[in-house]
Amino acid sequence: MEVFWTRGYEGTSADDLAHQLGVGPEDMHEVYGDKHGLFLRALERYRDAQARSLAPALLSEGLVLPRIRAIMLGYLQLAAEEAEPRGCLIANTAGEVLPGDPAVADCLAEVLSVVEDGFLQGLQHAVDQGELPEGLDLAGNAAMLTMLLQGLQVLVKLDPDPLRLTPAVDAALAGLNALSRGTVPLPAPR
Repeated sequence: MEVFWTRGYEGTSADDLAHQLGVGPEDMHEVYGDKHGLFLRALERYRDAQARSLAPALLSEGLVLPRIRAIMLGYLQLAAEEAEPRGCLIANTAGEVLPGDPAVADCLAEVLSVVEDGFLQGLQHAVDQGELPEGLDLAGNAAMLTMLLQGLQVLVKLDPDPLRLTPAVDAALAGLNALSRGTVPLPAPR
């Protein structure tokens, strides 16, 4: 996963994978399968290690919205500390491999679904504990947060100062924060 994440699918050779896995190039295929199969397994590992951690982080005790902000800013901070920010394996893969690979597309869709569901669970938790009002379009806001996170992951690879994006995160979260304070009425249902 780390090799693909750092170098991309096309930039990763069978020799790179064999070296990382600690096997000879001639043994890699026999032991681990082909590069494409390993890539799909790497995407699944990313889903399990990265995406599945979102919901538990948002469902712990305390306010949800500050944790959403902290997660977003954590990605900015990580990118600021990396010599060459990697961004997100999912966003990177979408730009590099798609369209044209249905197996990868399915894997990416599943990962993004897990992320969106994590945000949805967190927002529902915020409603349940009175942090956000009833009647909020939770699905729409979960999709918005997923888009924000993926967009940040692309921008951090390009921006020499990723922390500069902190006000953009705050602007994107301003609507939810205003709803949590009761300073903005909910939009009328369509």
